[in-house]
Amino acid sequence: MEAGKVVLDTPSLDYPFPPRMNEHASVAQHGTSGWVRTFGLLPDEKSLALFDATGLGYLAARNHPDLSAEDLRFISDWYAWLFLRDDKGDASPAGRDPRGLSAADGRLLDVLEGVEPGEEDEPLAHALRDLRERTLGYLRANSLPGVWMRRLVRAVREHLEATLWEASNRARGTAPSLEAYVRMRPLTGGLSIVTELVEIVRGLHLPSEVREHAAVRRLTSASHNVTCWANDIISLKKELAAGEVNNLIPVLCAERRLSLQQALWEAARMHDAEVASFVETSRTLPTFGPAVDEILGHYVLSLEARMRGVLDWSLGSERYRSEEAMISPASRASTGLENKNP
Repeated sequence: MEAGKVVLDTPSLDYPFPPRMNEHASVAQHGTSGWVRTFGLLPDEKSLALFDATGLGYLAARNHPDLSAEDLRFISDWYAWLFLRDDKGDASPAGRDPRGLSAADGRLLDVLEGVEPGEEDEPLAHALRDLRERTLGYLRANSLPGVWMRRLVRAVREHLEATLWEASNRARGTAPSLEAYVRMRPLTGGLSIVTELVEIVRGLHLPSEVREHAAVRRLTSASHNVTCWANDIISLKKELAAGEVNNLIPVLCAERRLSLQQALWEAARMHDAEVASFVETSRTLPTFGPAVDEILGHYVLSLEARMRGVLDWSLGSERYRSEEAMISPASRASTGLENKNP
């Protein structure tokens, strides 16, 4: 084996939800690729080619199999913006400069709340203005009150604040505590942003008393953990190569004094337990009346689609391939951690 490469036995991940794909996937992929070019969000053809190979339009199509072509394209463009903003924090010097990142993010939030970007603003700000106007168009078309936009702004703010927390961890070169990481990871993943956007597109929103019900909160939390921890496992080789500390596996290594391999298996065990919790909770949800139960049913299906979609996309995307680290597949049976998902 070449020096500098790490070989690990990685667990297989799977869910009891069938894979689905929106019929407008190629439209979303092509449209979002053009949108990124229109706003100059990447500096050169090499970066654009890698972005195209990442296939964010196909990620959106897996996660939202029932949306129309126009709605899917809107969500896909938001995905592109979020991923490219995260790459600015994760894979550039800005990701280790919390103060500079905070100032730039403050400007982005200003734009989302209605300030017009100028010539001095970065391309991300101009692209966000476009997304803001299109989002407001959905609010008008669906006769939705301003509180829907305020919820979205809050979700974006929480996400940016969480990525600033990640940048602080990188600047110190120290993995966070497991407790802090589990609390912050859904925010760094921007999952609530996507939930708010889909509700705006559909004009359907779970009442606050239902969303805050203990069973629904547990369902949402389990789904978020599954999605984020699966991503941590799949992206591990890339993040090891980059020295990333914001990943469940390095966090477990530091917190529990585990080897990298032991931490990888423990992350898989935690992931599987959350899958089981989601399935059991979804089977025992209380009833809230016919109208709300229908919306809740759509919500559960959307969480299932996102868990499955992120997994399937991540396993095939160029985003998580790296020549600096290797993870080889292995049977989990030999470790006693066989997949016990329902």
